[in-house]
Amino acid sequence: MNKRLLIGTANVSKLPYLMEYFEDTDIECVSPAALGLARFDAPENAKTAEDNAIEKALAWYHAARMPVLALDAGLVFLDLPDDDPDQPGVHVRRAPGYAMDDEEMLNYFAGVVHRHGGRLRCAWQDSYCLLKDEEHIYSYTFDREMLLANAFDMVDAPCAGRVPGWPLNSLSIDPCTGKYWLEMTEEDERRSAEMASTAHAENGAKLTRWLQETASRMLETE
Repeated sequence: MNKRLLIGTANVSKLPYLMEYFEDTDIECVSPAALGLARFDAPENAKTAEDNAIEKALAWYHAARMPVLALDAGLVFLDLPDDDPDQPGVHVRRAPGYAMDDEEMLNYFAGVVHRHGGRLRCAWQDSYCLLKDEEHIYSYTFDREMLLANAFDMVDAPCAGRVPGWPLNSLSIDPCTGKYWLEMTEEDERRSAEMASTAHAENGAKLTRWLQETASRMLETE
């Protein structure tokens, strides 16, 4: 049985990241470009990461008419109150009230962090949606415990490196090594993985299992 899954994102950096979850499985990941949808832009008008992920998945499904995986993420500053006006929530790229390009987004958040002392502990609240059709929708969202386990530092001075689509990686510091994410070597990444909390590793394994098992069950009914 051919298990095909559209990876519903127009972000060139997210695409290979999401496809990696299905390596060594019998699921074939399909890119939007392969379906002529490279320029498709899914809406994200909801107030939570979960609702945005579902909204995106539905939009990609209607465009492609095939099962889809979509992702949305909100940025949480763990050092700030939940109601602080500098909490971006799910509207990270539109935090100032308009859609920012990568460099504008980097500069905006460098300014936010600077206002709060130059360093903030934060985490991405990811929400994943696997959708077969409008009646079969499955979601997985990071809870507070997972946020704490996946926390990192954001600083107000970017490193020189850039990743298209993920500008805030240039401000992100690995808490285990103290290095910018984009300046870490393979050895740094190995050390960080060894030093990271057990909860962090367990969270990653739990997410991978959910994605692979849920997608496999969903696609078996095709």
